[in-house]
Amino acid sequence: MDQHVDRTVVSADGTVIAVSDAGTGPALVVVGGAFDHHGTPTVEHLTEALQDRYRVITYDRRGRGASGDTTPWTIEREVEDLAAVVASVDGPVAALGLCVGAGVVLRGLAAGVPLGAAVLWEPPYRATVDPHADDVVFADLLDEHVAAGRRAQAVRAFLAHVLGVPMGQISALRLRGALWRSLVVDAHVLSRDVRVLNGLAIPERVAAAVGVPVLVAAGSDGHQWMRQAARAVVEAVPGSDYVEVPGQGHVPDPAAIGAVLDGFLVRVVSPSS
Repeated sequence: MDQHVDRTVVSADGTVIAVSDAGTGPALVVVGGAFDHHGTPTVEHLTEALQDRYRVITYDRRGRGASGDTTPWTIEREVEDLAAVVASVDGPVAALGLCVGAGVVLRGLAAGVPLGAAVLWEPPYRATVDPHADDVVFADLLDEHVAAGRRAQAVRAFLAHVLGVPMGQISALRLRGALWRSLVVDAHVLSRDVRVLNGLAIPERVAAAVGVPVLVAAGSDGHQWMRQAARAVVEAVPGSDYVEVPGQGHVPDPAAIGAVLDGFLVRVVSPSS
């Protein structure tokens, strides 16, 4: 389908958030990962794959893409942004959170953002006995890199420490000039994502407050620790389920995500909603 609308909403603190709509059908708000916003490949390919049967609503998180930014940043303001996007849509809304976006959705659900159901794809927490208490310090380090003009170093550190990208792959990314520059543009918001992710520790109190159907999904071909984290989120979110998708890594094929969404939402969302 070629229906596409770009618009804005205003968050509770007055920040203008850029929103895109595509397709028709049940409303699905997609919250992307750290480097995802309007025009980036993951968001565009996913929208193209889903818009034949969903109204796909994507938005640029504050400080990214075409959205505004207001200081001081807080997690609560990220939740208010999601709430403003959901409030701009008539009728029931489900959510898909990818990577860090899954952490945003989880916090939104706990805060009462009116979402009927959510799929969380590979939230990059750490399901370890030691909940990485030093990772809030890591967020401060990312801020220090950016303040000192070391934006590329901040991106490298985030990719390696938060997403587990091997240094060889990071070096290869640096050789892809336009792609690497697009990552560096978002360096200033990466510390926020570490904080959204609770310093990478499972936010058990947040998760325990969720009261709608949640499916946490992970790919069979990605990092083992991502699958462990997904299972740990399921243990923390009441009534949630886990699914492992064969042949997928951290950036899944849009058709695979679509199949997960279709199977889950038809099961948990009543036809009358």
